[in-house]
Amino acid sequence: MFVPIGHAWYGPPTNRALGAAKASDGKFWQLSRGQNRWHSVVSYWHMQISGMSMWMSDDDYQGIKVDLSQLPRRDRPDDLTDLHMHAWYHTTGWPFPALSCEVHWERQVSNSNILYRVEGGVQLPRDASFNPRALPLTPVWPGFLANVVVYAGAWMLMGRGVRLVRHRRRAGRGLCSGCGYPRLDLPVESPCPECGRSPG
Repeated sequence: MFVPIGHAWYGPPTNRALGAAKASDGKFWQLSRGQNRWHSVVSYWHMQISGMSMWMSDDDYQGIKVDLSQLPRRDRPDDLTDLHMHAWYHTTGWPFPALSCEVHWERQVSNSNILYRVEGGVQLPRDASFNPRALPLTPVWPGFLANVVVYAGAWMLMGRGVRLVRHRRRAGRGLCSGCGYPRLDLPVESPCPECGRSPG
């Protein structure tokens, strides 16, 4: 599966703390992750109180520091200074991650009206809680190609199984296993006069 069906597109709750990262402009960003079987979200939130950027000692920061280079490229920005207040990096697909997109907080018009920008996907209407939603469309090539192989193989096996069942049912009813032509009055070894298929 590349895109889950019937999902809210906000993603799983980002309730697993990853730590913090410091931008070159001195702002601290809190990172957290939400994940289920087919959807992963990494959240970046600018740590501030009443509009003032939070400060922490270097010792405290070193204890929770996140090395962004250790995250997959699809889960991190080129530069933290490119972010504004909040951003989410989505990846979907099963059994392998196949599609990704980014959702960025642009600006706040009012408490219930925040403008978002989506990169690498399609912006969807916000949910009832005003959470931003997006449909990821940027391929994660290794996972995308692996999913193509997995699902193509599954469809081929399923099609082969359906044909095998159909052939056996036809043969059991005295019909040609290929086209369903009645074989009751034909010699056992003769081919089907309709499609030329040999019995067996």
